[in-house]
Amino acid sequence: MPTDETFPARAPRFNLFTLLKRILRSPVTTLVLIGAGILCGIHAPAIAHAVAPVAKVYLNLLTMVVLPLLVSSVIFSITSMVQDPRSVRYLPRIALAVVIVSILGVALSGTLSLLLQPGQIDDPQTRIGLGTFINSQGAVSTDLQLSLAAPEAISQDAGPLGILLHLVPSNVFGALAKGETIQVLLFCLLFGLAVGQVPQKSATSLAQGLDAIYRACIILTNWFVWGLPIATFILIAEQTAQVGPEPLTLMGGFLVVMGLSTLSVMVASVVIVAIRSRRGYWATIKAFQPLLMVVITTRSTIASIPWIINLLVERMKFNQVIVELLAPLQAALLRTGAIFLYVGGVIFIAQLYGRTLSVGDLALVGVSSALLALTTTGMAGLVILSQMSILCGYLQLPFEAAFVLFIAVDAVSDTLMTLASVSTVTAVTAAIAPHSREIAEAEPRPAGISPTQQATA
Repeated sequence: MPTDETFPARAPRFNLFTLLKRILRSPVTTLVLIGAGILCGIHAPAIAHAVAPVAKVYLNLLTMVVLPLLVSSVIFSITSMVQDPRSVRYLPRIALAVVIVSILGVALSGTLSLLLQPGQIDDPQTRIGLGTFINSQGAVSTDLQLSLAAPEAISQDAGPLGILLHLVPSNVFGALAKGETIQVLLFCLLFGLAVGQVPQKSATSLAQGLDAIYRACIILTNWFVWGLPIATFILIAEQTAQVGPEPLTLMGGFLVVMGLSTLSVMVASVVIVAIRSRRGYWATIKAFQPLLMVVITTRSTIASIPWIINLLVERMKFNQVIVELLAPLQAALLRTGAIFLYVGGVIFIAQLYGRTLSVGDLALVGVSSALLALTTTGMAGLVILSQMSILCGYLQLPFEAAFVLFIAVDAVSDTLMTLASVSTVTAVTAAIAPHSREIAEAEPRPAGISPTQQATA
């Protein structure tokens, strides 16, 4: 009989699938493709515009799973939390997180804006170029002035009552068809509360169906992750081709403030998730990569919710029920990116026109920005941007001409805003939601069995 020593051990087979998976999910690949997209947009804009429809199709695939996952996860989570009285303790933590995030966001963006002074342009040639660019876009300013000299019909819907009417859907199926995320979220919250009052025996079949829908959506998002690197390259190239290098140069100081603010939040998010999950920092960064690529390609906090849940539940092993509840709620409440835009943008405009803001003015900007950011959920980037006119109106700052500059770099600033908001939601969710390890340690165990042995079992 031949023994094991008769035949030499076979070398491990080369696995092309594993190699491709590692390459596509490497942070280095992401950075290389972003750089390649910028170069393509600058030097070959025709190619960037030609391949743009491919990325748009991919974006549609990503966003089509958002509402089914949102409906299934929120209803299931609310129902589970209602049936578990201990879960009520998470609601005050959400409110506290909104206050803390708003204060820190205003302080971070305001401090960087005052220190770096992005709107202080001393170079005469730069100011001439700035004026030339604004004058060349005069039609945009004229259109804006007409739209901001608001018709009376718009003012009738303003105020708390108008906001409440917009939040409550008259037809939930119509809200689903139109993609009204906030209205759908409100319906899911109320419906989940109602289902939680139904006897558990009757609600079991619904819970199983919702869980199946949720898992199917997660499988779809895992399939779509393979196309993310290519879609990132295409969309970065298209955005760069649309913007061009001149506006980026003129608005460089403002974008630096936005970028540093966003980078600070992203680093803090990685640190919080790594500490709470007890993972290494590099492993956490690699786990974040698909989420960050989705943010860059979609520029949508709502579209990123499935990937936030996938990161924290599937990869980092946080409690599924709590994460599925907290992520959608906090995506609607934690609008860090909008705070950065409003605070940094208003201070930029004031510096651009030589206006010195007093301490009272800065306090007004901070409080107003935090409150105004709460109303931006579900809004497009340009709509969020246009609301800066409200803050400029308080301080009697000219907004129409500067609006042209913000429009020119909207693709970049909107991406940074979304990165900041999604990173904040991920970090706060990880800070509040219990980890599976903590749940295992809290459960009573038989004598003689250590927590490690129980968690392994």
